[in-house]
Amino acid sequence: MSNENESSSTDRQPLRLLVRTKEAVELYTVPDTSSATEAVPAKKGGAILHGGKTTFHVLSPDGQAAFVHDASVGLLRCDLRAVDASNVGAQTFLNEDSKAVQLAKCSPRGSCLVTWERHSGANNLKVWDARNGTLLTSFSCKKATLAGLQWTHDEKLAFHLVTNEIHIYDADTWKRVGKVRCQGVSSFSLPSVKGVASNIFVGNDAEEKYLLTVFTPGTKGKPSRIDLLRYPDRLGRESSTVSAASSASSTSGNNGDAVNLPSGPSLTSKSLFHAEEAHVQWSPRADAALVLTQTSIDSTGESYYGSSHLFLLLENDAKRPGNGSAISVPLPPEATKDAQGTVPIVSCSWVPNPTITGIVPFTVISGRMPALASLHHGITGEPTFLFGRAHRNSLDISPHGRFLVVGGYGNLAGGMDFWDRNKGKMIPRHVVLPGKGGGGGDDDNKCYVTIKEAADLTVTSSSPVVGHEWSPDSRTYVVSTTSPRMNVENGIHLYRYDGALVEESRLPWDNSKYLPDKLLSVQFVPAPCRPTENNTAHVGKSEFYHYPDRPQSPVPRRYKELKGEEAKAALAKLRASQVGNGKGNSNRGMGGAGAMTSATAYVPPAARKAGGGSYVPPGARRGAGGGGTSLAERMRQEREGGIAAVSAKKVTKKVGPVGAASVVAAADASSNNNPDGKSKNAIRREKQRVAKEMAEREAAEAERRKKEEETARAQANMTDPEKRAKKIKKTLKQIDDIKEKERSGEELNDDQRKKLSSEASLREELASMGL
Repeated sequence: MSNENESSSTDRQPLRLLVRTKEAVELYTVPDTSSATEAVPAKKGGAILHGGKTTFHVLSPDGQAAFVHDASVGLLRCDLRAVDASNVGAQTFLNEDSKAVQLAKCSPRGSCLVTWERHSGANNLKVWDARNGTLLTSFSCKKATLAGLQWTHDEKLAFHLVTNEIHIYDADTWKRVGKVRCQGVSSFSLPSVKGVASNIFVGNDAEEKYLLTVFTPGTKGKPSRIDLLRYPDRLGRESSTVSAASSASSTSGNNGDAVNLPSGPSLTSKSLFHAEEAHVQWSPRADAALVLTQTSIDSTGESYYGSSHLFLLLENDAKRPGNGSAISVPLPPEATKDAQGTVPIVSCSWVPNPTITGIVPFTVISGRMPALASLHHGITGEPTFLFGRAHRNSLDISPHGRFLVVGGYGNLAGGMDFWDRNKGKMIPRHVVLPGKGGGGGDDDNKCYVTIKEAADLTVTSSSPVVGHEWSPDSRTYVVSTTSPRMNVENGIHLYRYDGALVEESRLPWDNSKYLPDKLLSVQFVPAPCRPTENNTAHVGKSEFYHYPDRPQSPVPRRYKELKGEEAKAALAKLRASQVGNGKGNSNRGMGGAGAMTSATAYVPPAARKAGGGSYVPPGARRGAGGGGTSLAERMRQEREGGIAAVSAKKVTKKVGPVGAASVVAAADASSNNNPDGKSKNAIRREKQRVAKEMAEREAAEAERRKKEEETARAQANMTDPEKRAKKIKKTLKQIDDIKEKERSGEELNDDQRKKLSSEASLREELASMGL
């Protein structure tokens, strides 16, 4: 068994990274980061696929080819199957001029390539054979989009959007086999992947059915609408399909009349109010879909990005067999709401592994910043786990679904939290310390400490993050700063699954050559698909994953772990050495002489030398009021009311009915917690008494705080005589105005009379100042 595993591991393709710059398209082999204790320097350099300026690139889903567009040459195909990097090259392969191509994408299995160019009268949406560049068919499309042509996951059917209809084609012959009639349809979506759980077997003789969603925007006061359809039996009452016999006769060349078979109603539909567009994300098993609706303008004025809502569409409804269901995803009560009581949706995504046992869950980031990240049940939509609240806007899940990163990218600070979904905890980071002999030493002398605190595990990127992606083996995470989004500090950084930064000496690329704005795109080459029996999508896990699912790597047994005060002292010494070397944000883990340092307030370079006597701003001083944070940070914490304190926790399922009965149950529970046997009236009176005392204490505290503020204000005025004299003169002028009102017969209030009584003391104080 071990020999079999070893042979399979040697046959696996190494991880590769495609890097597109303003000067060339390069291919790098990513170093193996699984053995974190062996920091072997990497040889710099990679394979150059194409030299020159390029406009875009597309990778095939199986990782066999890369399609690069050069405006001076056209669309080029780079064969990535060559083992020797020197054999990798780009060559034109389309049998027509492709210089005008502006968009391109591959079909789900990579057999076809779709291109779009500016409409000039002829068909501009073209379908090519991705292997030899033969033109298969073409359509007319005036909008600059490729979403109007989609394939099923097995590439047996192709769907093309036209006015008020979606035409269905046989993907081999491109003969029309049906249509979906939907008035005003603007977009549709098909799942590109379909798998089953590893403990479920589906025979090859099972009839294949395909789900799709159809979105119709609202018009003339009618709400928008999204429908869940299924080919061939539930495409809507106005839709139809071609019978198998007529389709076969049409393929063989017979001119018999095609038989159109009517289709049944949609599986389910949902009316969407205030929805201008809908983004659909499919479950990896293609039996459910998340629908994120958005509007470009928020009528409440609470959000610059408009309003958003999240819905879950299911193929099977337990209460109505044979029909689907559409539900609004219930969000955790801990998520912060806007002024209208709604919770904005930041992002959502499915766990991408279809072979996991049980229901495939999905994740949601919701609420105003700091937003709340949560894990939800794939059928009920109920939250099952909370990752906590932080300034995060993205949640990337590894291909195997075990590890995930909750990150804050774009206009946020770039913080990243690495989680193990199976354990429901942030991944601890093991930090190797220098040997007893100093510089590295013998392996037997090496010690390590384990960082478990969430504040220390959070990784902060040294530069703004634009691109971010998991590797196909779920062991490496890459972040990049690219142009034109960021025209400074362009570069690529690699992290292990636990958040440890891979040292630049171990990377085959040189980040200095990308400065300041030469990096355009960074992307992992997809893993190759293993061949399966009859090339179906239902046979085992190998259809989806070239690499095995591996848990967290253990620490070598020969290493000694430091604990307690010894570990704290070692980490403090290591952090001090990092600060001295200018590496305070290295986030290094196993294999590097560094540790994750918690984020602190900004300190100017001149003030970073400890004990140097340089000025340190109050907000950057440790131990200053507010925990060493800046004034802006303390104001933000006060404005948010401490809501950022929500930590990770598992959501317990509610027991019992929802509604009035739950109130009774809560009352019974409270009575069970009443050991004194008090009556309900006595308990109510006790609560009222406690509430009254608390209100009195709060009022007294508010009055005391007000007096202290007045006293402090008076003392501040006394320290500046000119300022105090100016204020007294202003008050005396107000007193003169009050006297005029009194002479005219106007009745004075208590505050005005009090101010008149203070005239003598104010004039005496002003005279004593001698100003």
